[in-house]
Amino acid sequence: MTLRRLTALVFVLLSIALAWLLHSEPHVRAYLCPACSGFRQVAPQIYVDQQATDAQIDAALQDLAAAEGMVLDFYPERMSDPVWLLCLSGECGMRSLPRPLAMFYMNLFVFVYPDGATPTILAHELAHTELHERVGSNRRFFSQAVPTWFDEGLAVYISQDTRYLDVEDGVVTGCTAGDWPQPPSDQRTFRRLGATEAEAIYTASACQVIDWLGHHGGAEAVVSLLGEIRAGDSFRE
Repeated sequence: MTLRRLTALVFVLLSIALAWLLHSEPHVRAYLCPACSGFRQVAPQIYVDQQATDAQIDAALQDLAAAEGMVLDFYPERMSDPVWLLCLSGECGMRSLPRPLAMFYMNLFVFVYPDGATPTILAHELAHTELHERVGSNRRFFSQAVPTWFDEGLAVYISQDTRYLDVEDGVVTGCTAGDWPQPPSDQRTFRRLGATEAEAIYTASACQVIDWLGHHGGAEAVVSLLGEIRAGDSFRE
């Protein structure tokens, strides 16, 4: 095979792969070209669907600001700056069912559906992007450098999600009492169990994170840990 034919073959295969990705992942398509997917920019890094009303947009921006404040209550500074795609009307051409509240893609972007446009859910997703940014998206994606229970449990903790936590006066006092299972470390198992056992898996993860914070020194220990992992060290149980 000549170099020209090999180059052409590689180009064709890459084109097919890209076409498949854009077809199967409409959220990625919206990120790559918001306008092509019916989104318009309303602030730096923030896009909303064309059908969203002014009232919906104002409420979402306020909730997003509150979510950012919650993340900054834990971390000393924000390092991540994801693109936000807010599908506030619910009519964004996405047919995935059951429809999630929100979806984050590493530290790149967050796609949010109407029911996910709350301070709690937005803070949860932003906590994910912050962890991925601090660890390094490549290291997090390819090597599973952070157990999924820690990633998810920390997002629950930072967002003060009362579905899984006891919260008093804006302070997490513990996780919801119950006989919870050991949360999985790998992402695939976590997602599979989370689809049918969300309360148990997310609560168990939050409980384990609370224990980790208590044994290692709280938020400062998390910041140090993520920096160490980015430099090549392993996660400390």
